[in-house]
Amino acid sequence: MLGSLHFPLANLERRAVEGSIDYEQVGLRVGLEVHQQLLTEQKMFCRCPAGLYTEHHDGIVLRHMRPTLSELGEYDGTALMEFKTKKNIVYLLHKSNVCTYEMDDTPPFIVNRRAIDIAIEHCLMLGCDVVDEVHIARKQYLDGSIPTGFQRTAIVGVNGRLPFRGRQLTVIQVSVEEDSCREVRDRGHLAVWRTDRLGMPLIETVTGPELRTPEEVEEAILLIGRVGRSTGHVRVGMGASRQDVNVSVRGGQRVEIKGVPQASRARQLVHSEALRQVELLRLRDELHRRGFQRPSDIDMEHIDITTLVTDFRLDSLRRENWERFVEAEEMRPGMELAEGPFSVRAIRLPGLAGTVGRASQPGRTFAHELAGRVRVIATLDQPPILLHSDDWPEYPQAGEELKEIRQAASCTPDDALVVVWGVESDTVTAAEEIQLRYADATEGVPHETRQALPDGCTDFERILPGPDRMYPDTDSPPRLVSRARVDRLRVDLPEPPWGRQA
Repeated sequence: MLGSLHFPLANLERRAVEGSIDYEQVGLRVGLEVHQQLLTEQKMFCRCPAGLYTEHHDGIVLRHMRPTLSELGEYDGTALMEFKTKKNIVYLLHKSNVCTYEMDDTPPFIVNRRAIDIAIEHCLMLGCDVVDEVHIARKQYLDGSIPTGFQRTAIVGVNGRLPFRGRQLTVIQVSVEEDSCREVRDRGHLAVWRTDRLGMPLIETVTGPELRTPEEVEEAILLIGRVGRSTGHVRVGMGASRQDVNVSVRGGQRVEIKGVPQASRARQLVHSEALRQVELLRLRDELHRRGFQRPSDIDMEHIDITTLVTDFRLDSLRRENWERFVEAEEMRPGMELAEGPFSVRAIRLPGLAGTVGRASQPGRTFAHELAGRVRVIATLDQPPILLHSDDWPEYPQAGEELKEIRQAASCTPDDALVVVWGVESDTVTAAEEIQLRYADATEGVPHETRQALPDGCTDFERILPGPDRMYPDTDSPPRLVSRARVDRLRVDLPEPPWGRQA
């Protein structure tokens, strides 16, 4: 069980090794977005059956996503980032559980009335003010998880309260929305999704950032889940409930840990993210001390060293090893692979020696931050994703070969060196992303969505979306919510979990 141990803020090296942190001292704040699938017979915006899963398919669709302007004429940063990945997106269809709506070939049906009723029940259990009209909005998702490129969502209730540990936990809003596809495979430039889950109704309960410890986060997730289950109208089992956990520390930024499948896993994930943000703030201070005050102060140079490393002992950088990896993974040019020749690229980061290997999360360093961006955006996901001068592999001739690369890249003792390899165009993207990640480091903690890893740490998933991703859905008319309808649903509400517990 993780506790709160007291260490001075200045002594972060020891804390990074021991993995302990005083949550109150660093100003930990956590909010939740709890998603629960609803127990309806049909999907949200069509009449396909909900909850009918298939492992086979009788149709395939290939799509490429592109960003669109918001209502204010702006592009969402996340959409632009996803567009940069140049993904080929394949959807696996089965005629038993999808129709032309899911593939964006026909407009949506009228929103599922039963799903709205269940969402209203949930709002009433949480003491929310129920809206007078349900307005459908579009929320952009260009990662391929939704074929339309956006998720249809609507707010049903706001301003709720949840009795929690002798105080009131704010419920900002409760929304009803359609679920996304199930991921089958994501390698290189190809993502494969199964569409059976797509369009299933779910509710999203959003709390204020009022949780102060990982233990509170776990307890709040379980409590919100019990509220939904007490109605008897939500699905249960693995995958039926998922949490997005928003974490920040004093001086940091809101970071979203996406798709936490179990409340018990949230505890270690929140702890690791709090530690990560404290370490990133410490890195920011070190960069400022070295004269890197602004993102524009970060410089970078990169060169192709493919010919230089041809006879190196380090197998990772040799063309034949790359070709074996491509063959073993059955990666195809134009699908998983970008078109172009193999390349090894050395990236010189002037004045940044010793920063790549700095601690971040338990057992991880800033190199993992760089590797996450390279893996997702440059789509270079062969192991290891990159090599760097702060922790070069140990093998015979390692020192000599590293020295040759540093000389070729014109490195001084004060410079950091990172090496990436793969299709040439992707290595150039990787170099650009490494510079951008260091530019973000001059400001501390970047706004990110991060994926939960089994070891309790997190990895980069995408830039955190902003308000430009949301806009009205002109295909869906508003739906009136009468007071009589709300009163009728209020009559049959079960006793809340805290009442039964008392």
